Amino acid sequence: VSHFVALQIGVLLKGVCYLAEEIFHLQSRHHGSFWRALSACVPLHQHLPLLLISGSAYVALFDGDGWQLGLHLVLASLGQLLTLMLGLH
Repeated sequence: VSHFVALQIGVLLKGVCYLAEEIFHLQSRHHGSFWRALSACVPLHQHLPLLLISGSAYVALFDGDGWQLGLHLVLASLGQLLTLMLGLH
């Protein structure tokens, strides 16, 4: 379950990185619409349901306090960012 959460976090982080680049092209590519750029870069309609399901299962199966859960999610996010930065994805 944590693997699926990490993969979905990775997809969302990759979309956020794409969005950071697309901000400079709002006028030329997206007619000045931030929401068009967001929907083009972050595929929420595809990955949000799986992120919610796997995230809910992860929270339900997690045996610990909220601090450890947050730490696990931060570490999964950092691992996915490192994978993206090194081009290993």
